[in-house]
Amino acid sequence: MRQHAPRIHPAVDATAYPVLFNLAAEPRRVSALAECVHSDVSTVSRQVSALVGHGLLDKVSDPDDGRAQVVRLSDEGHALLDTIRAQRNEWFRELMDDWTAEEASDFAVHLDRLASALETSRESFAARRPTPPTAAAVPSAGASTTEN
Repeated sequence: MRQHAPRIHPAVDATAYPVLFNLAAEPRRVSALAECVHSDVSTVSRQVSALVGHGLLDKVSDPDDGRAQVVRLSDEGHALLDTIRAQRNEWFRELMDDWTAEEASDFAVHLDRLASALETSRESFAARRPTPPTAAAVPSAGASTTEN
């Protein structure tokens, strides 16, 4: 469906929308933003650079650490999110036009339940992921692993 959706901003691909929506709550460092959107830092960094270039995001000093930067929505970014929300709401209204209020409410309950299960699954997977060995625990290529 994403491929067939109208482009709301001519220079912004829909794959960047999660970045924008996650910045609606608060400014974030790129690394924290990558974690929020379940992507790698290099991908999110490229998306952030493009969004900054289009005037949708601003880079500012991190209030907790002036040496670092956070990104936040610009006024244009906030306006774009408002437009995206309005268009999505209209699309869903059209899709669900023949649904009863009870059907729509039941769907919302099940969708919330699915979202919670997905988040729990993601957290469980992250907790089970093995941590990489430290440099001290890994023998170098020429080191012997037996004692003489």
